[in-house]
Amino acid sequence: MLIDIVNQYDSEKKQYLKELRTKVILQLSTQQDHKKIVTFLSKAWIINIEDVEKKIYVGFANDFMLSNAKKIFNKSLKESIQTVYNPQYTVEYIVYPPFSNGSDLLIDLWELLNIKQKKGKNNDQIPNSIKNELYDYFWILFDPSFRFDNFIAWSNNQFAYSAAKAVADNPWNAYNPFFIYWNVGLGKTHLMQAIWNEIIQNNPDKVIIYLPATKLVDEIVWALQHNKMSTLMRKFEDVDALLIDDIQFLAWKDKTQEIFHNIFNDFQSKKKQIIISSDRPPKELTQIEPRLKTRFAYGLVADIQAPDYETRIAILQSKLEIKQESIEPELLGIIAQNITSNVRELEWALNTLLTRKKLSWKDTLSEDDVYACLQTLWYSARHTTIWNPNDRNWKSKKNFDTIVEMVANYYSISVAELKSDSRKKEITTARQILMLIAKKYFRRTQQKIWMYFGWKEHATVIYAIRNIEKKLKSDEDIQHDYQIFTERVEQ
Repeated sequence: MLIDIVNQYDSEKKQYLKELRTKVILQLSTQQDHKKIVTFLSKAWIINIEDVEKKIYVGFANDFMLSNAKKIFNKSLKESIQTVYNPQYTVEYIVYPPFSNGSDLLIDLWELLNIKQKKGKNNDQIPNSIKNELYDYFWILFDPSFRFDNFIAWSNNQFAYSAAKAVADNPWNAYNPFFIYWNVGLGKTHLMQAIWNEIIQNNPDKVIIYLPATKLVDEIVWALQHNKMSTLMRKFEDVDALLIDDIQFLAWKDKTQEIFHNIFNDFQSKKKQIIISSDRPPKELTQIEPRLKTRFAYGLVADIQAPDYETRIAILQSKLEIKQESIEPELLGIIAQNITSNVRELEWALNTLLTRKKLSWKDTLSEDDVYACLQTLWYSARHTTIWNPNDRNWKSKKNFDTIVEMVANYYSISVAELKSDSRKKEITTARQILMLIAKKYFRRTQQKIWMYFGWKEHATVIYAIRNIEKKLKSDEDIQHDYQIFTERVEQ
């Protein structure tokens, strides 16, 4: 068994695997958000390299971390391992429970990626029974670095920030429920977890749960499949405040909505705090039951718009202070000019730039370094112009070929494969997504679409578009990918 193999490793073997991990994490950090790396890979690493089969086994502490790593890092983790070790080896993910309690194979990713960590106080005062049952919720999904004092407030989010602070300072009495919404990448998760951090520190005897809606769905589905619904409902009875992130992902899940409706009503009747976030206001939540949307709007609803240029500069400077790093103001200006509507991508660009500096052993960075960094986020022009999608001529300014290349790179396939007749799942999905984008955002006719992809019948295009539209209603991974692509198109 792999556990026995790991126990037999000598100090030299363990040191080699730790050094290999350092190189892989640094490679991965040029492509992925640093906090996600820390959150989902702190208790995961290579536990065995099988040279005969040319296979690398990566162990994760539990199923939850493994499934989220697959979803969040897609192919980038495997590719980083292959790049650093050997591209001829395949990578396989497995559950390795010993990592839950730490291991000599693990290293401090907070220190490696230079992320400042602020530990919450009094966490040990949370009732042990609840902490054990909801371990994943507390220690995997919660990031202690998200706080009010490092959230940059600007004119377009001041109301939501003030309301969130009021809820955190006076839960159960200020605004209940509290519903906040805005587009992806504007700090929604930061503000949600800042509320969590504040409440739990001021009320160590209370049980506060933060859950992405997708995790809530997983829990309800599992409970239904294993006839454990009563056990799940008893868990929520012990919760004093519930934070649900990205509630829009409950769409089309009728049974889950019904159960959440019961949970919501129970919390309301017992005056327990409910905080909900979404990417749109309650009334625009399609395929969510009207009775739920009505309840979401009972309390206070607050929204946020994209930050202006000065605020984007302030956000970048704030992130640098946290990391105890410095970059020339003019280089920050290039990033802020190009990334205008997504705070998360501002931080990704900054992390990529700092990692580039670290790996290349440079004392200073140049404009070319910044542009190379932006290209990893698919900002290809040296002086990117942001277009208004409502402008009738905008589609002619944005080259469809650029979007095709972006999608191909995202799925690690070639443009030639996209235009081939391959029926591999990832190629088919990418191709169908592009056809839908071509139709909706570039106003391409069916004939132009099938000619672009070299197909003989436009009827196939009709089927492909209908098929991907159907999948967008039920497949969260495809929803996530499609949202990333359309955000880029609309810039």
